[in-house]
Amino acid sequence: MYRYIRILLTTLLFTTLLFSCRESKVEDGVYNLKIFATNDLHGRFFDSLYIQSPEKQVHNYSLASVARYIRNVRDTTNENSVILLDIGDHLQGDNSVFYYNFIDIEDEHIFSKVANYLKFDAVVVGNHDIEAGHRVYDKLIEELEMPYLAANAIELKTDKPYFEPYTILNRDGVKIAIIGMTNPNIPNWLSPHLWEGIEFEEIVSSLEYWVNYVRKNENPHIVIAAMHAGLGSQEVNNKENPARFIAKNIEGIDIIFAAHDHKVTAEKIVNEEREVWVLEGGSRASMLSMANITLTIEGGKIASTNITGYNISMSGVKADSLYNQLFREEFLTVQEFTKRPVGMLNNSITSRDAYFGPSEYIDMLHTLQLKASGAHISFAAPLSLDLNKKRGVLNYQDLLDIYPFENQLNVIEMTGLEIKNYLEYSYSKWVNPNPIKSGHLLNLREGGNGNRGHFNSQYFNFDSAAGILYEVDITKGDGERVNIISLANGDIFNLESKYKVALTSYRASGGGDLLMLGAGIPKEEISNRLITRMEDIRQLIFNQIQEEGSLEAKKLNHWKFIPEEIVTKLAERDYSILF
Repeated sequence: MYRYIRILLTTLLFTTLLFSCRESKVEDGVYNLKIFATNDLHGRFFDSLYIQSPEKQVHNYSLASVARYIRNVRDTTNENSVILLDIGDHLQGDNSVFYYNFIDIEDEHIFSKVANYLKFDAVVVGNHDIEAGHRVYDKLIEELEMPYLAANAIELKTDKPYFEPYTILNRDGVKIAIIGMTNPNIPNWLSPHLWEGIEFEEIVSSLEYWVNYVRKNENPHIVIAAMHAGLGSQEVNNKENPARFIAKNIEGIDIIFAAHDHKVTAEKIVNEEREVWVLEGGSRASMLSMANITLTIEGGKIASTNITGYNISMSGVKADSLYNQLFREEFLTVQEFTKRPVGMLNNSITSRDAYFGPSEYIDMLHTLQLKASGAHISFAAPLSLDLNKKRGVLNYQDLLDIYPFENQLNVIEMTGLEIKNYLEYSYSKWVNPNPIKSGHLLNLREGGNGNRGHFNSQYFNFDSAAGILYEVDITKGDGERVNIISLANGDIFNLESKYKVALTSYRASGGGDLLMLGAGIPKEEISNRLITRMEDIRQLIFNQIQEEGSLEAKKLNHWKFIPEEIVTKLAERDYSILF
C-alpha cells in the first residue's frame, strides 16, 4: 500500500518549485507543443557498426538518426515548443554502454554525453538501467542535465523517491508535468545488490498518487505518464505491462509514453469522457513517438485540448553528421575495445541445436558454471535465438554475442523434487503440448515474416540441466515429462536430498518464474537459499580464456528428448520453420 505520509515529505521537498510554478501564468491564445520520445534505446547511439562487413557497415537507424530529425524540427519550428523524452533502458544492450558501465568508469558516461547534447528534457529509469548497478546510475544522476525519473523507486532510508518523481516543464506559461515510472518487476529479474536500499512500488497505485499530487499542487495544463512498462490490456492490471489499463482507469492523465515490451502503437483509449493517448515506439531508435498538442487558453483557463499521436520511422533518416563528428572519438574507443582479441574458440558453436537437445553452446555454459561454482547441478538456457560462431580468434564482440547479458553466477540450494519440478516447468513452455497431433516438437506459433515460426514462450527461459542424467518424454503431459535417472557421475539422485545448483542471478532473483511457479519456492524464500554469489558470467568466460588461451565447447549429453524416432521427425520440420 502506498505510504501517504510521503505527502508531507514531498511537499517540503518541492516547496521552492511549487511557489515558482504558481507564480507563472499563461496568456490567452493557441499553443502548439510537439512532444517526442525515444524508448528502449539499448545503447544504439551510433549508426556505424563496430565490426563492419562489405554487406553491412551501418545500422538502418540509431540515435544519430533521431539527432538529425530532432535538429530539423527545432530548426524549422519554435524550439521552445519541442520536448524530448527518453522512456528508459538506455544502459544495456550495446558495446558502448558496456564499455562505459564497466571498463571506463571514470569519464563521463556516453549516455550522459549524448542525452545532454540532444537536450533531452527528462529521462526515465528502465529495468536494464538498474542492472548496471548503483555506481553507474548514481553517477548518471549527477551527470545528466535533465531529471532522471522514477517516482515508484523508493529509498528505504528516507521513504522518498530515490530518483526524481516528476518534472514540470514550462513552455511560454504552459505547464507540462512529466511523471516517471520504472518497472516494478525489477526485484524479480535482478540481484538485490544492484538495487540495494530501494524498493519498487507497483505502478498503478504509485501513479494514481502522483497524478493527484501533481494536479493538486502544480496545476499543470498537460499531464504525461512516462513509464518504463509495456502495453498489456485495458481489462487487466498487469504488473509488468499496465499502460493500457492505466489509460482506461486512472483519471487525470493526457498522454502515456510506454516502453519495455518493444511494441509499436499510437492509440486512443477512452477513460470516462476523456481520451488518453498511448504511444510506444519499438526499440533501438527504430521509431520516434510523437504527441502533437494544440492547447487553447481563454480567460486564463483551458478552453480546448487537441492531441494527436504518431510514430515516426527512423529508417531512411540519415545520421546527423554533426552528432557523429562530435562523438567520433567515443565511437573509435569502443570500436577498438570491441575488436580486441581475447583468445581462441576451438570449435564452432550455434544456439540453433539447443532447442532440440544438448548442444555444444549450452553445454559449454553448463561446464563453465559447474567448474566455477563447484555445484552439483547447473541450469542454463539459450540467450540468443540464432547465435553462430565459427572456430577461430575471438574478440570482445564475440564474448558479448556468446553471453549478451550482465548476469552473475549464483549458487542456491534445492531439493531433488524442486529440481525436477523446475525442469518440468521449463519443458512445459518449451515442448508442444500435443506433438503428435500438431506435428511439432516445439511449442511454436507459425506466422510473422514469411514462414518463420515463433515460440509461444521466451526461448531464454528454456532451461536445461547438467550434472544429472535425464530424459524428457514429449508424449506425456505437464509435470510428467522429466525422468531423472541419476547424477552425472552415476550416484543416485534422490528427490528428498538437497543439492547445490548453479544458475544465473536473473533466475536466482525469480526471473522467468521457474523457481517460483516451477520449483514451488516462494519468492521471499529464494534469498534464504543463496549459497554463493559469484562474478559476471561473461567475465568468467573471459577469465577461462585468459587462463587456458582458448575456449572449447563439448557436448555433455546429460539429457535427451524421447521417443527418439518421433523427436527426430518432428525436430526436422521445426528446425526448418525456425531457421
